[in-house]
Amino acid sequence: MREDLPKLPCRLHLAVTGSVGGTTLALQYSRQSIVEGGRVIWASEKIPDPLRFSQIFADVDIVSSSRFHAIELGTNLEQGIKQVIDASDFLPSVILVVIDDWAPKQGKTPSSTIALAEKVLAVADKEMSVILTSKTYGNPAAGADSKVRGGERLENAGCETWYLTREESKPEIRQIKSAEKSFSLRLGDEGYY
Repeated sequence: MREDLPKLPCRLHLAVTGSVGGTTLALQYSRQSIVEGGRVIWASEKIPDPLRFSQIFADVDIVSSSRFHAIELGTNLEQGIKQVIDASDFLPSVILVVIDDWAPKQGKTPSSTIALAEKVLAVADKEMSVILTSKTYGNPAAGADSKVRGGERLENAGCETWYLTREESKPEIRQIKSAEKSFSLRLGDEGYY
């Protein structure tokens, strides 16, 4: 498993083209945060796949793993985001908040949903990072030319956007593209390496 992932910015929007491992990357950053002694709040419509979670957290002891707090958002995103913000204020040593698939996969992202994402981004500071993941739309092969959900509003809230794409000639290779850099990662059963 790769320990030298690209350094997280304080606020990150991971825009994923298709099913290329965005949740896995966020889980790996979560694992890294826990190994460093921090606490993670994870929120998504459904809790992460137990098999994938166990693969990524296989070498993390049970006591440390208990610092991973999952909140199942279900269909009430507003209530779920309130729980995330309350937990980030209440729990000690929270260094990462993840909202996985924060936006609808299809159709236009409602302005009210973007406003909820902006509320979560507001909790980020020097000690706590926020990762939002969502699917891009438009041409999935276009990478940075794909459209990002809530793009300009999230950028105005201080959020950096990274695109996660699959390399066409090598399907096990993923590319992370930010405005300034590009990283190549290999995806396997235990995560990125």
